Amino acid sequence: MTSPALPPDPWQGQGPDPWMPARVRAQAEISVGEKTIYDDYYARLAAWLAVAGQAVTSGVVPSPDSIFALAPQWVRSMTDFVHTSVAEMVGRTYLNIFGPGYVYDSRPFVVDYLARARNRLVDVPDQTYALVTGQIAEGALAGESISKIRDRVRETFDVTATPYWRNRPTVVARTETMGALNSGRLGAFREVSFDLGEPFEKGWLATTTGRAAERTRPTHRAADIGTPVTGQRVPLSQPFIVGGFPAMTPGSPELPAHEAIQCRCTMIILRPGEDTDLSNRQMAEL
Repeated sequence: MTSPALPPDPWQGQGPDPWMPARVRAQAEISVGEKTIYDDYYARLAAWLAVAGQAVTSGVVPSPDSIFALAPQWVRSMTDFVHTSVAEMVGRTYLNIFGPGYVYDSRPFVVDYLARARNRLVDVPDQTYALVTGQIAEGALAGESISKIRDRVRETFDVTATPYWRNRPTVVARTETMGALNSGRLGAFREVSFDLGEPFEKGWLATTTGRAAERTRPTHRAADIGTPVTGQRVPLSQPFIVGGFPAMTPGSPELPAHEAIQCRCTMIILRPGEDTDLSNRQMAEL
C-alpha cells in the first residue's frame, strides 16, 4: 500500500485523514477479491452439489454413500480453485512490488500456502454426508414415507435453500481473501528482504476501529501490535503466537478454524527499530 506523505506527528483523528485514500484503495482491493472468490466458489459448490444430489436421490431409497464416489471431483475442483482465484490474490503484492509478469506461483512459499488453503476446503463431501444422513435419520424418526425423506434429502443439496450452504461461500470468500492477501504480502517482503540483504519485521494489526471491531476475537486484539505487553512484532521468518497457536500471518491455514475463519486482521511490515504510526488502520471505518 503506497503511503501518503506523513504529517509531522501521527494523525489524532482531527482534520483531514491523510490515510483515507490508502484505506479506500485497500478496502477496494479486498472487496474485489472477495467478490471474485465468492463467485468462483459458489459456482463450483452449486455444480458439485447438483451432481451429488442426483447421485444420492436417483434410486428409490436415498444413497448417501454415493457422495464419497464424487469426493475426488470436489478435491480436483478445489485444487483448481486455489490455483486460480486464491493464487491471484496471493500474487497481488508480488506484482505490485516486482511488476507485471513476475512468476510468483512457483515460489516455495506460495506453493506451500496454496496446498494448506486447499486442505481446509476439501471437507465438503464429509459435511454433505453428515447433513444427508442427519435428514434421513430425522425423517425416519418422524415416521415419514420414503418419498418424503427423499424430498428432505434433495433440499439438502440446494445451495440456496439450505442455510449451511447459503452462508458457506461468504465465509470462504472472507477467509480466503484475507488469508491470501496476508500470505502474499509476507512472501513478497521476504523476497525484498533477501534481495536487499536487510531484515524486516511484521506486526499483527487487528480490527480495532469501525463497525467490525466488535467482532474481533479477544486473542487477535491481544496480538495487535498496539496492545501493551501482549502486542506482537516479530521477524518475518518467525511466527506470531495467537491464542497459543503459531501462525506466519493472520488468517493462515496453520491456525485452527476458530482463530482463522473470517479473520479480518492484517499485518504491518517494518524495519527493526522503526516506529509505527498506528493511525494508519487499513480496516478502519471509512
